[in-house]
Amino acid sequence: MILWTIQDEKVYENILKTGVYRCDLDRSIMKEWKPKYDWLVSQMMKRIGEKPAGVEYPVWACYQWEGTRKRPDIRCERWRNGWKGERFACMEIEIPDKDVLLSDFDDWSMILNNGLLSITEEEDTELEQKYNYLSEQDKKMMKERNWERVFDLTPVDNEWVVRGDSIQATFWELRKDQIRSVRMFTAATPKPKDQEDSKDENMAGRLTPGTGRI
Repeated sequence: MILWTIQDEKVYENILKTGVYRCDLDRSIMKEWKPKYDWLVSQMMKRIGEKPAGVEYPVWACYQWEGTRKRPDIRCERWRNGWKGERFACMEIEIPDKDVLLSDFDDWSMILNNGLLSITEEEDTELEQKYNYLSEQDKKMMKERNWERVFDLTPVDNEWVVRGDSIQATFWELRKDQIRSVRMFTAATPKPKDQEDSKDENMAGRLTPGTGRI
């Protein structure tokens, strides 16, 4: 399966030195969503197999964006990744199909916001009504069962939701020999004045655009 992942230039350089990249959630701004990532990890273990030794969280990549399978447009990505002047590597990679779990990008954004997944407004209302009458334990069970719909990529396009349009990929680790090509680019988004003196965290492992880096 051909995928694309965008990582900090230092991540790419480290792959060249060590031969492998594994996501460190503790160094990512996405660590605040750790319970959602823990749920995803459990789903990956069920659907594509156990984690390799030393791996805790998945690497993220893009399979399809806005309805077409294509490599990321660097002209857009330089505005979606990091702050002006920071360097990134857009890697075209090839991962065995059996080692990849695909999911809907927009539905995953809903999960990060702790919502329920639905395909119509009527269904959403019904789900919310049912959810509100449950105990806290049953709410958790209902929500986690509902979230499995993120892996249903059957196209839906209506006034309420678009599904199967932008598709992300997760897998356990990225090896040097899985990289087909690399394009380097420099981010262009100016850093907000209130953050100019702050030190950025290493954001490797997030997905972009929208919820993080690829």
